[in-house]
Amino acid sequence: MKKNPKICIFLILFFVAFPTLRPQNAVKAKKVIIYAEKGWQDSGIQLNSDQYYSIVARGSWISGYDKLSMGPEGAGYGTITSNALVGWIVNKKPEKLGYKSYTQDIVERIILIGEGGLFKSYADGKLWLGMGDWSACKECAGQVEVLITVFD
Repeated sequence: MKKNPKICIFLILFFVAFPTLRPQNAVKAKKVIIYAEKGWQDSGIQLNSDQYYSIVARGSWISGYDKLSMGPEGAGYGTITSNALVGWIVNKKPEKLGYKSYTQDIVERIILIGEGGLFKSYADGKLWLGMGDWSACKECAGQVEVLITVFD
């Protein structure tokens, strides 16, 4: 296959102009299981502010409220109440998932992860994961397997 010199030049100029978009090296990868009924769970991953990380999540869990089975993307409402996989970056274990203890500042820091994607850490701290459910239900069941990759 013949290489197009215009494309090669464009890519070189692109990555020089936008260095933060360069592919980065993975420094750590870890698989964890997140259980629906356990609230916030320590992923074992420590992040630095502005560090990139990717997440891929697969599995299923059942909501305690309506007993619907769903994957880590949740019910699709796009909020913490959607039963999606959510994350939070903080050094100590967060309070249990529950609407009575959350302020607007806390809600704004919760990361809607769903089936995953590429994310940028907003703070130094541990990555905590859980099923987004305002009721912190004990009736929820199931689990998702989560692969976390941290980049330098």
